[in-house]
Amino acid sequence: MAAHGGPRPRLREVIAQTCALVAPRQCPCGQEGTWLCAQCATLLEAAPLRVESSCDALQVLAAARVREEHHDGLVLPAGVDHSPLLPVLALGEYGGNLQRLVLAWKNGGMLHLGARIAPALAPAVAQLAAAADVAAPGLVPVPSRRSARLRRGEDHTAELVRALERTDTGHALLLRTRPTTAQDGQGARQRRARRIHLSGRRARAAGRRSEPVIIVDDVVTTGATLRGMHEALTTAGLQVLGAVVVAAARIPPPPTGPDTTA
Repeated sequence: MAAHGGPRPRLREVIAQTCALVAPRQCPCGQEGTWLCAQCATLLEAAPLRVESSCDALQVLAAARVREEHHDGLVLPAGVDHSPLLPVLALGEYGGNLQRLVLAWKNGGMLHLGARIAPALAPAVAQLAAAADVAAPGLVPVPSRRSARLRRGEDHTAELVRALERTDTGHALLLRTRPTTAQDGQGARQRRARRIHLSGRRARAAGRRSEPVIIVDDVVTTGATLRGMHEALTTAGLQVLGAVVVAAARIPPPPTGPDTTA
């Protein structure tokens, strides 16, 4: 039996270097000799951020005032207040090397990156589960269109959920879901109304036991797809604890005010 640090690691590296002559290893950022460079790996180590306040489609009307009102010493101007439909956690903003990493994973044939992304999302799943005092929530992937799955050769969000299951933060709940409206070429109003069709015995069984679930997706922009998933799942009887995504199109600015320096 080889000792730790003996010939086996060297043999694996020789095999990897030999394979690289046929299929060169390259990070999504362009650095050669590695599937994921140290700088890009750092992006996956970021603490999850709350991003739902920057998702227009996730905002719901919380209050409306036709005139200025006074409550507990605060002056509330005339207008409307919104609150988010569900909490959404992301690793960072969809741009730069994080955007390249996501695109390489979902469209660039680098499906192996899912095994690195899943552990990075596990803390976000654990955070949402802990807030609801749930030990092992169901992890529901956002569905891809059939044409996209055929083009990619894989249902990348379903595979991400399976990899997340291996981190012991939840269990994969692969329901029969299908997007019924596309977003390409639509205006803001239409994108807010995206619909998801949910069917199948597994969904009905999960609804009967009111199973707590977390939605998993790659990128959130307006939040229309997450809103559609939330509507489909809650209508079926499931409890949606929130959503986790790899990246968000917009990151909310840090809070300002006297409390931020405390």
